Amino acid sequence: RRALSDIGWGHIPVISLSAQSIEKNPGFKISIALAHRAMMAVMLGDLLMRVLYRTRPYEASEGSANALYEKFNARSISAVESGSIGGYHRLIRDIVREFDELPLRDVRKPRVGVVGEILVKFHPTANNDIFGTIEREGAECVVPDLADFLFYSFINGVYKHRKLAFPKSAERTAHLLVWALELYRAEIKKRLRNSRRFTPPESI
Repeated sequence: RRALSDIGWGHIPVISLSAQSIEKNPGFKISIALAHRAMMAVMLGDLLMRVLYRTRPYEASEGSANALYEKFNARSISAVESGSIGGYHRLIRDIVREFDELPLRDVRKPRVGVVGEILVKFHPTANNDIFGTIEREGAECVVPDLADFLFYSFINGVYKHRKLAFPKSAERTAHLLVWALELYRAEIKKRLRNSRRFTPPESI
């Protein structure tokens, strides 16, 4: 906002996501419907990232994993727009099944974990396409889910109560938020657990 103001564009609104209502954004309100779709989007993005990076270094036909990703990325947009839980669950099932059946070469590669600040970790421009570099060098990328950052943020309430004398309600709210978020990941964990190639995320 200060940068915009400095060049005379201070009248342009900047939307900033804040669950604590610290930021006031004209024309933009975080509603239950928006939060629901946002959680679906986060979970589907994490799932697509997980199955793509697990299969792309081994694909039998070059470009097949990316093609499958593009197909399901388009379906994910439609699923998030509709907000249907039934459609969300069907999409998860289809993503895991088709990536599980994607023809792969029978080779093993080193697995390289990629961690760091949220934007830099996930955005190819910010990280100089680190995932592409790792794969070109003959390895497989392993990346923590974006949802893990949300879980970590939510669970803070437990430690605030136990270590920093915050009220008991902070701990109860933390457990409630983690439980609600796990509802969106339950079907993903189930399908990944029953797959041949993939492992489900762990609970925080």
